[in-house]
Amino acid sequence: MKKSFCLIILILFFQEGLTRLSPRDLYQNFRSAVCLVSFYQNIASDSKIGSFEKIKRYRIGILIDSSGLVMVSNDVYPVSMDFVSSGGSYLSSLPTDFQVKLDNGREYPAQFLAKDDQAMVALIHIQAGSPPITFPSVTFYETTKVSVTDSIYVLELLTQNYNYAPLFTAHQINAVVESPRRKFLVNNYVPALSAGGLVVNTEGKAIGVVINPSLEFSFDSVGDFEEYHKNFLEIAPTEWFIDFIKNPPTVVESQITTKSWLGIQMQALTKELKEYWKVPQDGGVIISKIFPESPAAQAKLQVGDVILAVNDATLLITKEEETANLRNLILSYPPHTSIQLKLFRDGKIFTKKLTLIAAPKAIGIAESYPVPQLGFEIRELTRDVIYVNDLPLSTTGVFVFQVDRASPAGIGGLETGDIVQEINGNKIENLTDAKELIGRLQEKSQKIYMFKVLSGHITRFVFLDLNK
Repeated sequence: MKKSFCLIILILFFQEGLTRLSPRDLYQNFRSAVCLVSFYQNIASDSKIGSFEKIKRYRIGILIDSSGLVMVSNDVYPVSMDFVSSGGSYLSSLPTDFQVKLDNGREYPAQFLAKDDQAMVALIHIQAGSPPITFPSVTFYETTKVSVTDSIYVLELLTQNYNYAPLFTAHQINAVVESPRRKFLVNNYVPALSAGGLVVNTEGKAIGVVINPSLEFSFDSVGDFEEYHKNFLEIAPTEWFIDFIKNPPTVVESQITTKSWLGIQMQALTKELKEYWKVPQDGGVIISKIFPESPAAQAKLQVGDVILAVNDATLLITKEEETANLRNLILSYPPHTSIQLKLFRDGKIFTKKLTLIAAPKAIGIAESYPVPQLGFEIRELTRDVIYVNDLPLSTTGVFVFQVDRASPAGIGGLETGDIVQEINGNKIENLTDAKELIGRLQEKSQKIYMFKVLSGHITRFVFLDLNK
C-alpha cells in the first residue's frame, strides 16, 4: 500500500512537471505571434486646412486571430471617443498607414478597427489580399488562479537602437491588486519596458499584456516605443480585454455608446477634509461639479457630497491619483445599469439609487466640414465641448476644429475652439445649417463674411474680406 501511494505521488508530480514548458519552448511557441506595428499619427497642420503632419510611430502587436487581427496599445488613437475617456487632442485625426511586420520579415498593410480605453487596447486588421493567409495567433486564458509568486515571462520588442529585436524576460508576480479592478504587479528590474508586451505563464498560456498606466502621449517626432521607468511593471490580465477582442466593433463610431457615465467631477477625500467634515470613513470621493442632464443631476446629488461606496465597493480614496478608481468602477458597469451610492452630506450618511447612461460623444470623432477657400474646418458641436466650457445645453453653433493662420479666417481672427453661431446674420443651429449656408454663399462668390462666434463665454465678431 505504501509503495502504491508513493507511486501515485510520483506520477502526479511527473504529470505536473509535464505541464511546464522550458523558457526556450515558450519563446519559440509565442515569438511568431508578436509583431512590430508601425503607423502614422496625424496632427492637424496650420499650413493647409485638411492637411496633417505625419509622425511615424511604432508599437508592439499581438496576433490574436488566424485571420490577421492584431491587438496593440490603445494610444495608437489618442483622441477620446467619449467624454469619459481622458487624454487625447482636439487636433488629432485617425491614425493611418498601418503596417504589420512579422517575425519572418514579411510586412503587410493593416486597417485600424477600434479601441477600448478601459481595456487599454486597440485592434487593427491585416489586409493580406488573396489568397487568404493563416497567421499564427495567441489565445488568452482566464487568470482566476494566478497568484503571488507565480512565474511568468514577458515577450516584447526592443527599440530601434536594437533593431526591434525580441526581448524575453522571466519574472515573478509580486502582487495581485484586486481593486478597483484586478491587475498584477512585478518588480521592474529591466531599465525600459514597453506597453503591449505579451505575458505568458509557465504552462504556455497567454494571460495578459503589459500596460503603461500613465499613457502619456507626446506629439514629438520620435520613432521609438514610449519607454517608461516604473518601480513596478503593471500587467492587465485577460479579463480586461477578452470581451472586446471576442466581439470587436468594426468602426470607431460604434463604440460611442458603450461607456457608462455618472456625470461628475471629483476630488479625493484627504485626511484634512475628512477631519474637517467629520466623515466616518478613511477615504472617499468629493463631488466638485455635476454636469446637467447626467445621472448625478437626475439623482439630485449635490456639490460637496462625499461618495463613500458604490454598491458593495467601499471607496478608500485619499489621493487625487486614486480618483480614477471610481471612474474605472463606473466604467465596469454597462450603460442603463442601476447602482446604489453611499453618500455623506451635512453630517449624515444616506444612500441614493441612480441609473447610469452612455457617455456623451467627444469632439474627436465628430462629423467635420473643411472650408479650404476660407481656411478653416468646423465640426458638429458635441456635448463634451459644452461641458468643458460650462455652456448651457441649449448652446447652438459649430465648433472650429482647425484654422490656417495664413488664410482669410486666420488673418480675420477666427481661432480653434471658437463656436460659430452666425454667418452674415444667419443663425447657425448645427453643422447641417453651416454646410448649407456656406455652400450657398460660395455659389454666389461671396467675398465678405461676418462671423458671430462664442469664445468661452465671450461673444466676438470676426470679419473676413476676400477682396484683400
